[in-house]
Amino acid sequence: MASAALYAASLGVALYLLLPLLPGLERAAVVLSWASKPLLVAALAAEVLSLLCYSELLARSVVVSSRMRASLSRRRRAGIGPWFAFRLAVSGLGAGRVLPGGGAVLATIALSALGKRGLKAADVSAALAVSFTLVYGALCALCAGAFGYLVATRQVPTAVAVAVLAMVILLAMVALGAPPSYRRSSRVRHLFVRLVHEAERFLGPGRLREAAAERAKRFAADLLRALKVAGERLLERPSRLTKLGALAFGYWLLDALNLLLVFAALETEVAPWKLLVAYAVVQLVAVLPFMPPGGLGVAEALFVSLFALLGVGPEASLYPVLGYRLFNYWLPIPLAAIFYPTLRFGAKQARERKVR
Repeated sequence: MASAALYAASLGVALYLLLPLLPGLERAAVVLSWASKPLLVAALAAEVLSLLCYSELLARSVVVSSRMRASLSRRRRAGIGPWFAFRLAVSGLGAGRVLPGGGAVLATIALSALGKRGLKAADVSAALAVSFTLVYGALCALCAGAFGYLVATRQVPTAVAVAVLAMVILLAMVALGAPPSYRRSSRVRHLFVRLVHEAERFLGPGRLREAAAERAKRFAADLLRALKVAGERLLERPSRLTKLGALAFGYWLLDALNLLLVFAALETEVAPWKLLVAYAVVQLVAVLPFMPPGGLGVAEALFVSLFALLGVGPEASLYPVLGYRLFNYWLPIPLAAIFYPTLRFGAKQARERKVR
């Protein structure tokens, strides 16, 4: 009864936050009504496969962190088969699109759902650290590879290359590089918090800036712990690292394929390497702690701006970006509302099997 009431309250809060955003959903739907239907079906399939890669990465990370046998039958006995993992991942991603907290929302849902199946909180936290490290490590690698290709083949002007490279380096420092240094150096700590302060000044009123330092500290400390635990777990099972890495790359590449297919469905040409650079930079921005949930509004604007820098005009890129966000941003939200209540199914049986 209590869980049902909590779910109803959470859904009410989500709807309250979501209703002002519905005009964006309507506009994206109108955009896709003009597009090629077979290519849109292919784009939807690419997005679903992307989510499957993410869910499988999360499930296998749990296997690694809990030192469980990797067989599918063993996973199902533990209650973390592919179908449960998919519902768990989509529930977390969908909730993170609406509720403030982003990755923290996914972590909370995962800790609760997997804990009810008898898994230790420390193992679940380690699994989340492993998946986080691999997912965003793969994203940085994709961005670096695509950008390197554009520079090597001189497909972008020097000024654009320098601007994009500077942005990528800054984002990498904030998202991955700053936290380890943060603990060692008070000067770096001050610089990191100052950077968050400045970003908050452009994103909201003064009262938001007052909380920026505290959020920066929590983000830095949590990420540092996550990276440390992830490294330990991955080194323990190096034979599984290749498969986990492939799933991480698959998650991003299939989602980027979705974007490319929407461009094709709307008969807008874009070079795949340029698309991949813009895509990777936007995803790096969206993960920053001071971004709105799912990067809504910021991601669309940044997509259009980066495509303009890379030679694709705003009038050509705006509609494909809006169409892509219908799959990428909006699709997990109703699925999360459907799947979240089902996460408790089978938890009792999984705990009993573990005891025996």
